This record gives sequence, structure tokens and C-alpha cells, in this order.
Amino acid sequence: MSFAQSKVREYLVAWRRILTLARKPDDEEYSLLLKLNLLGFTVIGGIGYLIHLGYVILTSG
Repeated sequence: MSFAQSKVREYLVAWRRILTLARKPDDEEYSLLLKLNLLGFTVIGGIGYLIHLGYVILTSG
């Protein structure tokens, strides 16, 4: 077996292990993850908006 074939086989074995351990989140876990993601998007967006606003204020003078 060549080096490339052994690497592909290792990769597939690793993915099979991940997929056998993975599970579908229940409704409570899904809701919590959704809320945390939306909070993160809002915080990052707010920081970006404040940086942009500061740039506009400083360069328009």
C-alpha cells in the first residue's frame, strides 16, 4: 500500500470514528446554541459598527 493510500485510509477511519460518536442535539441544546450564536453575531456586529462609527467621526473632521 502506498503512502497516499494509507493517508486516505487513516482519514476515513478518523471520520468514521467522529460520525459514530456524533449525535443530533435535543431541542433544549439546539435552542441554547442558537441563542449563543445570535448573541455572538450581535456582539461582533456591534463592535464592528462602533469601530466604523469611530472611523467616520475621526476622518470627517
